[in-house]
Amino acid sequence: MRHRDPESPPAAELVPVSRTGAPARQVVLPEPRRVAVDPVAQAVGIVALVPAHNEQSGIIATVRSLQEQTRPPDRIVVVADNCTDATAALALAVGAEVITTAGNVHRKAGALNQALAAVLPDLQDDDVVLAMDADSQLAPDFVATGLRHLAHLPERGAISGSYVARDDRTLVGLLQRIEYAQGLHTVHNRGGRIHVLSGAACMFTARALRAVATARGSALLPGPRGWVYHQESLTEDYELTVALKRIGFAPLNARDCRVVTDVMTTWHDWRAQRLRWQRGTVETLLMYGWTRHTRTAWVVQYWTYFRSLVPLLMVLFWAYALAVETLTFQPFWLLVVPVFVLDQVVAGWQAGARGRVVAALLVPMWLYDLVQSTVYWRALLLSLRGGESTWTT
Repeated sequence: MRHRDPESPPAAELVPVSRTGAPARQVVLPEPRRVAVDPVAQAVGIVALVPAHNEQSGIIATVRSLQEQTRPPDRIVVVADNCTDATAALALAVGAEVITTAGNVHRKAGALNQALAAVLPDLQDDDVVLAMDADSQLAPDFVATGLRHLAHLPERGAISGSYVARDDRTLVGLLQRIEYAQGLHTVHNRGGRIHVLSGAACMFTARALRAVATARGSALLPGPRGWVYHQESLTEDYELTVALKRIGFAPLNARDCRVVTDVMTTWHDWRAQRLRWQRGTVETLLMYGWTRHTRTAWVVQYWTYFRSLVPLLMVLFWAYALAVETLTFQPFWLLVVPVFVLDQVVAGWQAGARGRVVAALLVPMWLYDLVQSTVYWRALLLSLRGGESTWTT
C-alpha cells in the first residue's frame, strides 16, 4: 500500500454527488468510437483532471471532448471546487468521475493539488496527467498527439496545447482572438519553446509532477514539500512551468495539439485577468530571481516594459518636432505601412476573416496594446509594493 507524505496536501474526498438540481433535460451520451490506437498510447495510463467552479454551462462539452478523443483518457475526473450549481451533477450524467474538494481556499491550484494527492500515488512514472480548464475543448487527436510528443522526448516532462480563442462577437473578444493567434505564431516560430504551459490544456508525465512535489521546500523550488502547484501563486501554471525547467525538464508547446478556450467578454473582466496574469508573472520571477532558467523571461519582461514606453516617447518626439522643427512630408515612409500591415495579418491569420481585417487596420491592436501596457505597469507597482495578492477572475 502506498502512503501519502504527511506534508502533502490532503487528498480530496471521492464522494458521490446527487443529481438533484440538474437541468430537466435528457443528456445523450456520445457513441463509443472505434479507432486504431498507437501501441505507445495504448500502454500509457492517462488521467484527465478538470478543475471546475460553477461551470455548468460548459462542463458537458468539455467532458465530451475528452470522451471523443481518438485515444480517450482512462479516467475523466471533474474536480468540483466549491460549486453551488449543477456542475457535478452534469459531469456525472455524462460519465465523468467527480472529486469534491475539501476546504479548498486556493482556487484552481488548491483543487488540482487535492486531486493529484488522490490520483498521483496510483500512477506509474510514464503515465500521464492531463489538466485542462473547464471552459476548454480539445481537438479529437489532442491526447494521442501529445502522447507521441512525450514518448519521443521523455525529458520534456510536459506539453502545452496550442490554444485558439473561441469566436466571440464582442470587440474585446475579437481583439483577444487576434492576440492569441499572434502569440501562438511567435511560439511556433521559435520551435515551440514556451515561457508558460497554458492552463487551457497541458499533459504531464507522472514522473515530472512527482519530481516537482519532491523538490518543493528545498533550495530548488519554493513551497511546502508535496505541493505540485504553488497554491499562493496568482499564476500557478506559469510558476509550475518555471519549476519544471528549474529541475531539468524542457516543456514544449505542441503545434499539433489544438485546444479551443474561452475569452473574457467584458473589458472589466479582461483587465482583471491581465492584471492577475502579469502580477503573477512578475512575482514568480521575483521569487525565483535571476537564474539560467529565468533569465530569458526576465529579458522578455524588461523588453515588455520598455516597449510600452515607445508610444509616450513618440508623442514627445512629435511634440518637439512640431514645436521647433519645420516638418516636410516624405512619401518614402508610406512604404513602411504595408510592411506593418502584412506582418500583423500573417501573425494573426488564424484569428479568422474578421480578425485579419481588424489586424490590417493596425490602430485597434495598437490601442489594445497601449491599454494593456497600463495594466502591466499597475501590476508591476502592486508586485513591488507587496501586500496580499487577490484572485479577481
